[in-house]
Amino acid sequence: MTSALPFDDFRNLLATLPPADTAAGGRVRSLFAKADKPKGSLGRIEDIAAWLAAWSGHAPPAVNRPLVAIFAGNHGVARHGVSPRPVAATANAVEHCAAGGAAVNQICIANDLGLKVFDLALHIPTADITEDAALDERGCAATMAFGMEAIAGGTDLLCLGDLGVGNSTVAATLFAALLGGKGADWVGSGSGADASMRARKAEVVDAALSFHGTGLRDPLEALRRVGGPSMRRLWRQAGKKAMVERGGGGSMQRRGGSGR
Repeated sequence: MTSALPFDDFRNLLATLPPADTAAGGRVRSLFAKADKPKGSLGRIEDIAAWLAAWSGHAPPAVNRPLVAIFAGNHGVARHGVSPRPVAATANAVEHCAAGGAAVNQICIANDLGLKVFDLALHIPTADITEDAALDERGCAATMAFGMEAIAGGTDLLCLGDLGVGNSTVAATLFAALLGGKGADWVGSGSGADASMRARKAEVVDAALSFHGTGLRDPLEALRRVGGPSMRRLWRQAGKKAMVERGGGGSMQRRGGSGR
């Protein structure tokens, strides 16, 4: 970090992100248009191929080094009973991945994808977002910077995911803060919440929105105030065009980090 404020570097990065290569995307659409097939018969495959070409800058696109990166972190808001699963389930899920027994391991093996799972200090959950900011600005920026490690080796297709009891409540709060609406508009069943628990999740989301108020108008501030460590990593990676070294065949590289 070189700027006076921790978020300044990230704001500068966002301002310099390269645009999509529309020419590459157009070339792929042209190839589909010339192919001997009914128009649009491949469905979304055509749109996906054009999107991949535009963001990789290659037409036709090629995926040679795909990576699945999963970030695991715990959320203080889980204390409100917003999930039927105990907080310990996050660590158990990480261990399951490490042992090769999770569904994502099998998906990666079947498709020859690299896999990395990042344990983000599971023993230190974020603050309860209904009464405090999840992290201070410096801690949030440090967490986002740590997320850069996921793509340090380069990749041409990055698939992101997160683990953490309470993460769907945090995600619902972020969506409501950035896109509008109330908790009830965004909460879902998560890990199997029943109707009563979904109602409680909606109340928790509304409480967080009320507590932070206008502080959620800025996207980075919203991420700091009501996001989680895993989601900050996801945001950091989503802002990158280039991407990570892969250990193929579903083998997992587990990384730890303070995350705070």
